[in-house]
Parts: sequence; structure tokens; C-alpha cells
Amino acid sequence: MVKDRNTGMALRLLPALLAFLLASGLSAAVSFGAQAAPKAAIFPFDIRDVEQEGELIPKLKEDDLRRMKLVADELAVLMKKENTYEVVDLTPLAKDVEAASPFAKCDGCEVDIAKKAGADLAVTGYVDKLSDALISLQLFARETGSGRLVKSMSAEIRGNTDELWLHGIRWLWRNRFNAPAPETKAQPAEAGK
Repeated sequence: MVKDRNTGMALRLLPALLAFLLASGLSAAVSFGAQAAPKAAIFPFDIRDVEQEGELIPKLKEDDLRRMKLVADELAVLMKKENTYEVVDLTPLAKDVEAASPFAKCDGCEVDIAKKAGADLAVTGYVDKLSDALISLQLFARETGSGRLVKSMSAEIRGNTDELWLHGIRWLWRNRFNAPAPETKAQPAEAGK
């Protein structure tokens, strides 16, 4: 009879025990998953247009200037959409951004501005336009803590339309910037050592 009473008590306590374990597991999972995304500062992209080289006062095409903003904005949208990065607002530091640009020539000066904005990562872009048919879209990311370049990538764009520029930035995001780091294989031990 004692055995039956203990079994009955265990069966009555089982739902409470399961509820406790489930709640403990969920709270641990929620606290683990609630880790804040790193903050990224996306700076205005720079451009080199070969057609303008040698000009006393280069006149960049309005479409190219608009597309540089378009792809920078798209990168911010992608970062926010996938919750991989929190994009910080650089508007309060617009004077600093303007004074420091072009970022392709300042040797990492964007890091201090990104740090002031509270970002963990400073992201710059560079468009190397050889012609309307051949454009290289490049992204660079530096850690604000160390200034170290942690990401560098490029994509070739074969044409000069909004759709192709957007395709290029999305490809870089999906296949380079946000792609998991490749696994390194362990080196085999050398014989005789």
C-alpha cells in the first residue's frame, strides 16, 4: 500500500515538476537569446569614377551619388532585418563624418567617430567605377575597440542600374559580411615530433 501511495504522489507532482523544468529551461533560453546584437555604424560610401580622373573639378553623376546612398541604406536594412547588428545613427555626428570623409583615404579615422556613436563596428564602403559596365563594390569593417580591420570584401557589378547595385550589396551581405567564418582544419601532427 505504501508503494501505491508513493507512486500516486509522484504522479501528482510530475506535472508541477515538468512545469518547473520547462520554465527554468525557457528562462535560460530567453536570457541566452536576449544577448544584445553588436552595434554598427555605416558611413557614407566613397567613389572613384575613372571617367572623372584628371578633371580639375570632378563632377560625379547624380545617379551614382544616389546609388551609393541606396546601397548604404540597404545594408542598414539588411542588418536590422536579420537582427545581426543594431545600426547606430550617425546624424548627431554629421559634422565629424563630413570632415573625415573620404574614408577610403583617412586610414581608419572612421573608428573614432563610430566609437563616439556607441558602435562596436565601423563599416565603410567604396565604389570603384571603371565604367558603366564594370563597377567594384567594396565593404570594410573595423572593430572600434582595437581599430583592427576585421572584414574586407568586394563584389563586381556588371552594369549601372539600381537593381544591379542592390544585387551587389545583398550578395556581399549574404555571402561575405554575414556569412559564418570558414572552419579551419586542424593541421596533421608532423611525424617524429
